[in-house]
Amino acid sequence: MFIDTHTQLNFSDFDTDREMVIGNAKKAGVKQFVVPGVDHNSCRTALHLASVHPGVIFAGVGYHPYEAPHNPDISYLESLLTDEQNKKLIVAIGECGLDYHEYKGEVAAGRKDVQHRLLEEQLKLALTHNLPVILHCRDAFEDLFTILHTVPNIPRGVLHCFSGGLQDLRSSQELGFYVGIDGNVTYSKQLAMIVPHIPLSMLVLETDAPYLTPVPHRGERNEPKYIPLIAQKLAELQQKPVQEIMEATTTNAKALFGI
Repeated sequence: MFIDTHTQLNFSDFDTDREMVIGNAKKAGVKQFVVPGVDHNSCRTALHLASVHPGVIFAGVGYHPYEAPHNPDISYLESLLTDEQNKKLIVAIGECGLDYHEYKGEVAAGRKDVQHRLLEEQLKLALTHNLPVILHCRDAFEDLFTILHTVPNIPRGVLHCFSGGLQDLRSSQELGFYVGIDGNVTYSKQLAMIVPHIPLSMLVLETDAPYLTPVPHRGERNEPKYIPLIAQKLAELQQKPVQEIMEATTTNAKALFGI
């Protein structure tokens, strides 16, 4: 079976047909899903989905870096994490991290500082509650690794939708992080050059649905049922059987998230 380790089934894009999307994914061999939160409402929805699909959907709770300017309430995440019923549903802190993409060409040091503080607070939560982190990183790898090396302890985790270069891959490997590969591997030439260098022991599969729809469905809404297309492309790039990709990524996902 496959596990989609990052799918936003908690987003409104799936409000009209969420159960059908889950059913179609299962028919395609995708049997479990990690649904991360990015803000207050999506965390709550992720937990609801995990509660009505026990053992199938698992929740992450966290704040995306774009939430940083809005001063999100860390104590809200803490309240979710300390609720006894939620403890069985939450498998990660995230999606959290750094994203400088919208600040390119701007003087944005202050905003970056706010992102840094928000990330550091969530890293502390992960350590306190012995949970992995789902890390978002866009145009910010140098700062991300600097922060990870300066915190007292580093939680285990995954670099969601990995977009770094070979040096970033090596840094991730040194920290013991997994890397998530998404549908853009089917059309990104840069990612296709990196994937052959990623050890199978580091790989997990993601859709980031409803975004990053793989070829040949680009332009459509992404869904977890497309995980096998990502696995097929990984198998091609790594010159390994699809079965080996499936088994390794499923084993890795279970080890990372404890599912």
